[in-house]
Amino acid sequence: MIKLYIAFLTTIIPFTVLMAQNQHVKNMSWSISTNIPSSGHQLTSLGLAGAISGCHNDAFIVAGGTNFPDKEPWMGGKKAYYDDVFVYCLERNKEKLIRLNNKVKLPYQLAYSAVGSCNEGLVVAGGENGNGKTKKVLLLKWQAKDSKIEIEYLPDLPKASSNAALTIIDHIVYLVGGETENEVSNQFLALNLKDPNLGWKNLPKLPQPVSHAVLLSAVAKDKTEMFLIGGRKSNVGDTSTIYKNVYAFDFENQVWSTKESLPYPLAASAGITLGSELFLFSGDKGETFHQTEQLIADIAQEKDYLKKEILNTKKVWVQANHPGFSKEILRYSPSNNSWTILKNILPYGTVTTQAVLFQNEIIIAGGEVKAGVRTPNILVGKIVR
Repeated sequence: MIKLYIAFLTTIIPFTVLMAQNQHVKNMSWSISTNIPSSGHQLTSLGLAGAISGCHNDAFIVAGGTNFPDKEPWMGGKKAYYDDVFVYCLERNKEKLIRLNNKVKLPYQLAYSAVGSCNEGLVVAGGENGNGKTKKVLLLKWQAKDSKIEIEYLPDLPKASSNAALTIIDHIVYLVGGETENEVSNQFLALNLKDPNLGWKNLPKLPQPVSHAVLLSAVAKDKTEMFLIGGRKSNVGDTSTIYKNVYAFDFENQVWSTKESLPYPLAASAGITLGSELFLFSGDKGETFHQTEQLIADIAQEKDYLKKEILNTKKVWVQANHPGFSKEILRYSPSNNSWTILKNILPYGTVTTQAVLFQNEIIIAGGEVKAGVRTPNILVGKIVR
């Protein structure tokens, strides 16, 4: 079966390469196109993190996601999960997204899935809701003729998992890592959308267990490689590891190799491939995240009530005064094995969301802008060459 996947890959040229094979991206300019509508019974939109976003049949889709509708998490607020599906088209002048009518909802509340767009639809693998993690895999299709979302089920993942990463190459879905019920995984799986009944196949394990990573592919020197970028790993009794590691998978030789590391550790970024280059948007460098983790651990170990309250007050202050996430855009050149920080920055940093290449525009919908705080904004980035 692995040989079958290699045969597919030896003949592919990703459409982004055809679009911009020899055009270097100089920069990107950003604007807020529109907002994600309110979910549930909210009067105003609080935004969503962990939402599904992608494109199919000239429609941009945002679905599911989470927020804290009552109060901030550090004040005891409970996370809410959603099943809404919002559909947009891009105006001809490409300045604004227009919301289309859609009454279909997801079959269950869902967030933190691995997501990828392809000709077949929007693949949504795993994720979680108030009942825990799921192994279910959905395929969302926009039926333009009937103006509605159609939802199909694909084969289940071997294990329920959330915060995995996914990319699709020539009808093959590749999924890596994620958080299972008991651990952070080093799994590497593949599903052939042309013959999904064969189910998910195991490929060589990742070099390290990871969640909240970015998985992208690119063609360099006439060879397709898949790149595993950054991410994190929770550690029992200690703060999480935030990775700066970058690995590439050689399909021909079926091995992972080490590439030039990120300029700094980064998790929960969004990423896309443009031509033969990879781009990462925002991400969590982990400083505030680590402070919070350490304070939570200290609170759990402290026996003295007054000292415990002091630590808890400090934790609330750290979370309430989160400085926000990175606004930087990183570019990776596979041919040079090098990272560059673009001059222009994002209007704000946002994590636990996806970057989607939609009609030659980059769209980033919602996401978390501070600890527990979401944005309803949908950013559109214009590519400057």
